Amino acid sequence: MRTRYRGAIGRRRHRATFSQHDGTQDDHGNPTYTTPDDWDSVITSWPCELLTTTGGEVLRGKQVSAQTTHVLFGEYQGSSGITTDMKVTINNVEYGIVAVYDMDGDSKETRVECRREV
Repeated sequence: MRTRYRGAIGRRRHRATFSQHDGTQDDHGNPTYTTPDDWDSVITSWPCELLTTTGGEVLRGKQVSAQTTHVLFGEYQGSSGITTDMKVTINNVEYGIVAVYDMDGDSKETRVECRREV
Protein backbone atom coordinates (compact mmCIF):
# COMPACT_ATOMS: atom_id res chain seq x y z
CA MET A 1 0.00 0.00 0.00
CA ARG A 2 1.38 3.41 -0.95
CA THR A 3 1.57 6.02 1.76
CA ARG A 4 2.28 9.01 -0.50
CA TYR A 5 1.26 10.20 -3.94
CA ARG A 6 4.25 10.96 -6.11
CA GLY A 7 4.27 13.50 -8.90
CA ALA A 8 1.76 16.15 -7.85
CA ILE A 9 2.74 19.45 -9.45
CA GLY A 10 4.10 22.03 -7.03
CA ARG A 11 4.55 19.68 -4.09
CA ARG A 12 8.33 19.56 -4.22
CA ARG A 13 8.90 23.27 -4.65
CA HIS A 14 11.63 23.59 -2.00
CA ARG A 15 15.33 23.00 -2.68
CA ALA A 16 17.36 21.48 0.15
CA THR A 17 21.12 21.43 0.65
CA PHE A 18 22.53 18.68 2.87
CA SER A 19 25.87 19.32 4.57
CA GLN A 20 28.19 17.03 6.50
CA HIS A 21 30.80 18.04 9.08
CA ASP A 22 34.30 18.01 7.60
CA GLY A 23 36.03 16.77 10.77
CA THR A 24 37.57 20.11 11.79
CA GLN A 25 38.69 20.08 15.43
CA ASP A 26 39.62 22.78 17.93
CA ASP A 27 42.86 22.90 19.97
CA HIS A 28 41.48 20.32 22.43
CA GLY A 29 40.49 17.78 19.77
CA ASN A 30 36.77 18.48 19.93
CA PRO A 31 34.80 18.84 16.68
CA THR A 32 33.87 22.40 15.74
CA TYR A 33 30.39 22.99 14.38
CA THR A 34 30.13 26.76 14.71
CA THR A 35 31.29 28.18 11.39
CA PRO A 36 29.96 27.44 7.89
CA ASP A 37 33.50 26.45 6.86
CA ASP A 38 33.19 23.39 9.13
CA TRP A 39 30.54 21.89 6.85
CA ASP A 40 30.82 20.49 3.30
CA SER A 41 27.79 20.38 0.98
CA VAL A 42 27.06 16.78 0.04
CA ILE A 43 23.70 17.04 -1.74
CA THR A 44 22.55 20.33 -3.29
CA SER A 45 19.24 21.47 -4.80
CA TRP A 46 17.34 18.36 -3.65
CA PRO A 47 13.68 18.97 -4.62
CA CYS A 48 11.45 18.25 -1.63
CA GLU A 49 8.12 18.88 0.03
CA LEU A 50 8.43 20.65 3.41
CA LEU A 51 5.76 20.07 6.08
CA THR A 52 5.60 21.61 9.55
CA THR A 53 4.62 19.24 12.37
CA THR A 54 4.37 19.11 16.13
CA GLY A 55 5.74 16.38 18.38
CA GLY A 56 3.47 13.38 18.73
CA GLU A 57 1.49 14.24 15.61
CA VAL A 58 0.55 11.27 13.46
CA LEU A 59 1.65 11.94 9.90
CA ARG A 60 0.30 9.58 7.24
CA GLY A 61 0.28 6.55 9.51
CA LYS A 62 3.64 7.04 11.22
CA GLN A 63 4.04 8.86 14.50
CA VAL A 64 6.37 11.85 14.51
CA SER A 65 9.13 12.04 17.13
CA ALA A 66 8.68 14.65 19.89
CA GLN A 67 11.74 16.56 18.70
CA THR A 68 10.62 16.72 15.05
CA THR A 69 9.45 20.14 13.86
CA HIS A 70 9.51 19.62 10.07
CA VAL A 71 9.28 16.68 7.67
CA LEU A 72 10.78 16.58 4.17
CA PHE A 73 9.68 14.25 1.38
CA GLY A 74 11.81 13.77 -1.74
CA GLU A 75 13.39 11.30 -4.12
CA TYR A 76 15.45 8.46 -2.68
CA GLN A 77 19.18 9.32 -2.42
CA GLY A 78 20.68 5.84 -2.06
CA SER A 79 21.57 3.87 1.05
CA SER A 80 24.41 6.23 2.02
CA GLY A 81 22.78 9.44 0.77
CA ILE A 82 21.21 11.23 3.75
CA THR A 83 22.15 10.46 7.36
CA THR A 84 21.38 11.84 10.82
CA ASP A 85 24.97 13.17 11.02
CA MET A 86 24.10 15.82 8.45
CA LYS A 87 22.23 19.11 8.59
CA VAL A 88 19.89 20.48 5.95
CA THR A 89 19.39 24.07 4.80
CA ILE A 90 16.21 25.29 3.10
CA ASN A 91 15.68 28.99 2.31
CA ASN A 92 18.65 29.91 4.56
CA VAL A 93 17.09 28.09 7.55
CA GLU A 94 19.10 25.24 9.10
CA TYR A 95 17.59 22.02 10.40
CA GLY A 96 19.18 19.12 12.25
CA ILE A 97 18.20 15.67 10.97
CA VAL A 98 16.37 13.49 13.50
CA ALA A 99 15.52 10.44 11.33
CA VAL A 100 15.64 9.25 7.71
CA TYR A 101 13.26 6.64 6.24
CA ASP A 102 12.81 4.86 2.92
CA MET A 103 9.05 5.45 2.79
CA ASP A 104 7.72 2.22 1.28
CA GLY A 105 10.92 0.19 1.18
CA ASP A 106 11.02 0.52 -2.61
CA SER A 107 13.95 2.98 -2.86
CA LYS A 108 11.81 5.66 -4.51
CA GLU A 109 10.95 8.20 -1.81
CA THR A 110 12.77 9.42 1.29
CA ARG A 111 11.21 10.92 4.41
CA VAL A 112 13.53 13.13 6.47
CA GLU A 113 12.40 14.23 9.95
CA CYS A 114 14.11 17.45 11.04
CA ARG A 115 14.28 19.85 13.95
CA ARG A 116 14.80 23.54 13.37
CA GLU A 117 18.14 24.82 14.67
CA VAL A 118 17.91 27.92 16.83
